[in-house]
Amino acid sequence: DDTMSLAEEQHQPPAPAVPAAGPLPDAVTEEELMSTGHELPEGHTCPLCCLPIALPLAKHSQFESCCMKRVCDGCILASHQRGMGKICAFCRTPTPDDDAALLALVQKRVDAKDPVA
Repeated sequence: DDTMSLAEEQHQPPAPAVPAAGPLPDAVTEEELMSTGHELPEGHTCPLCCLPIALPLAKHSQFESCCMKRVCDGCILASHQRGMGKICAFCRTPTPDDDAALLALVQKRVDAKDPVA
């Protein structure tokens, strides 16, 4: 009899068994995970909130020339909301109005042998 049922026609040999991949690695603890990898340079974290500043830095932070610190926009916003609009969020120095006063602040940091200045 040449008549085969549809189930017999579609019958295919079983797929070969997949070999075992071996034992699974031990679980990594959160402390191990957080202590591995690359560390951000000091200039990439806010000195006030200690959180990393998103890249690009210039878009998400402000450089304070009075203390040579880069402060994140969140801390700048918080200082403005507390009424410290024209005062540095980090060192509390009044923000200079002209270039001569700004240059004097930078020169003060140079005289203090600040490597960032």
